[in-house]
Amino acid sequence: MKVGDTVRFLNEKGEGIIKEFISALKARVEISSGIEIEVPVKELVPIPPLSLKDMKVFHKEAPVKRKAAAPVSKAHAKDEMIVDLHIEKLMEDHYGLNNSEKLDIQARHFRKKLEMAVNGHFTKVVFIHGVGNGVLRQAIRDLLKTYEGIEYSDASYKKFGAGATEVKIVSKNKARGSL
Repeated sequence: MKVGDTVRFLNEKGEGIIKEFISALKARVEISSGIEIEVPVKELVPIPPLSLKDMKVFHKEAPVKRKAAAPVSKAHAKDEMIVDLHIEKLMEDHYGLNNSEKLDIQARHFRKKLEMAVNGHFTKVVFIHGVGNGVLRQAIRDLLKTYEGIEYSDASYKKFGAGATEVKIVSKNKARGSL
């Protein structure tokens, strides 16, 4: 395997492109949502390039039913928003999606809601991502590192448990410039 190769994951659904080898044992892989994750090299399976000239291609369009996920805000604090990023809250029919596709949908929804908060009257957003194996939490935090004018930390354990990140919009002008 080398940088630029397309790979699948041995223990997870989905695929990505090798961006760099961190060590002989770990690689940084970019998945379809543009998020980079660290993966043990032994869990990567190279995908050989395919020639499309000998393949028959069939197009199948299936409508995707999506649930509208309205922001939930506390009645006493109009400047706060709570966003649940669990895939079952974002889509009714998510069972045919692999983990990479789910993460991509969750990351897009996260960006949309963060942009809405920055451009709106919100000063704080709590993103509920759940505990799981930490992939969504890390993806959110990696994305947040690219924004200026924003601070983030673990949300209140008492209110949300261990599976939420609180985002404070400190400077709307700087944050808007990062969008």
